[in-house]
Amino acid sequence: MSFRSEAEKSLIRENGKYKGFLHSLRSLQNDKIFFMFKLKKIIEYSLYLLAFILPWQTRLILRPGSLNGGYFEYGSVGLYGTDILLLIIFCLYILYLVKMKFSIFDFRFSNALFMIGGLELTVFVSIFFSEDKSIAVYKYIWLLMGIGLLFLLQSFDYKKIRLLYSFLLGVFFQAVLGIWHFLNQFAYAFKWLGIAEHDPSTLGVSVVEAIGADGIGERWLRAYGGLDHPNIFGGLLAIGVLVVIFLLIFLKRNIQYSEKNTQYSIFNIHSIYKYLILIFYFFLLTFCTALFFTFSRSAWLACAVGIVVMLIFGIIKKDWFYQRELLKIILFVSVLFFILFINFENLVLTRVRAQSRLEQISNIERMESYQNGFEIIKNNFFFGAGIGNYTMALEKNNPGQPAYSYQPVHNVFLLVLAEIGVFGFLFFVSLFLYVFYQAIKIKDGFAVALLIALMILMMFDHYFWSLHFGMMFLFFVVWLMVIKPPLLENK
Repeated sequence: MSFRSEAEKSLIRENGKYKGFLHSLRSLQNDKIFFMFKLKKIIEYSLYLLAFILPWQTRLILRPGSLNGGYFEYGSVGLYGTDILLLIIFCLYILYLVKMKFSIFDFRFSNALFMIGGLELTVFVSIFFSEDKSIAVYKYIWLLMGIGLLFLLQSFDYKKIRLLYSFLLGVFFQAVLGIWHFLNQFAYAFKWLGIAEHDPSTLGVSVVEAIGADGIGERWLRAYGGLDHPNIFGGLLAIGVLVVIFLLIFLKRNIQYSEKNTQYSIFNIHSIYKYLILIFYFFLLTFCTALFFTFSRSAWLACAVGIVVMLIFGIIKKDWFYQRELLKIILFVSVLFFILFINFENLVLTRVRAQSRLEQISNIERMESYQNGFEIIKNNFFFGAGIGNYTMALEKNNPGQPAYSYQPVHNVFLLVLAEIGVFGFLFFVSLFLYVFYQAIKIKDGFAVALLIALMILMMFDHYFWSLHFGMMFLFFVVWLMVIKPPLLENK
């Protein structure tokens, strides 16, 4: 029988409590690690989902816009599904940063924060000079959402290649929908996906008027996809084509690398890449076909110039593998467009020559919009008419017209100058000049190709600033321009 002193018994009790405390501490640490792991995965896969649904325009209209007795899109207020998801992701990311005590925070795009901050400030100031302050605040929130999207994409730790795959998959479904619309010559409405009905016999629907083989005039519905206009759809597809081409060459280079490094054969990476290449060629076929059916001249030009820029950079860098693979892709795309051109020659020539009734009306309206834009800029040079208030300023200068006649000027740069003034315009332009400088410095042909394609699209249309999808897509493309191939490999 053993006897222990009170001191020994007390020591044993204290030791037991200490072990229990350590066990509880380890349990808490494990729970925290598990929680942070799950939270990170939720944010990561939510970002992939956001990239997939980015082109879809499902929204709840909170306040329909009305002007001179007609529906006015640019005066409407709505809540978009992508906004809800983006807000949820952003809140979860803030929680993640707080839990990690900001130890993992890394915003690699910090050198451009001055331009983005200046742009945001000038947009905020423009609200006080706007005619309709509620619309100005609403469009200001759009800008904040776009900046928030760029912030998340650039700072969070996730597999960037997967996000590109998700984005391209979303564009693929849009492309299939657009091809079906054109071949069916009718687009059925589906409110849950934000798709409106488009009938070529209805005035106001975007069509190509051409003379058929029988000599009778025809109205051909242009491909809309799930977006508001074929030009917007074409812009999405033009960027999508450039991304697919970039990834095709990226994957082919990885195959070449894996063949030289036999260690990769253990994981059968070679076969996986080959399947991915087949999938991306199918994507390229689908994207280019849908792009053709949009009959968007600006999108055709942006895509073609972007591909040429990529080829020029391949020549400058003397990258023979890159040149060879890109020329194969160019041959593939050229044959496809030639086949489509043979079947729809009259429609293409109508768009290129721009001599038909609708084309002439479009050109006249575009020139008039430039004149109106310069007048608004002259009257609001320093602080602008207010973000989202261009059409209100236009109505003030030209009252009494139908609501549909008040459209933003078909040039993003003029629109930005008119709405937020010269100071905001300088910050806006400086952001792209900075991206261009960084891309040229490292000879990033993909970034320069995207930038020039984006500039062409913005020179001939307004949706990158005037519409919700355009604003979100603008900052997404900026992220595409600053992402680097090594990041794709590491992530």
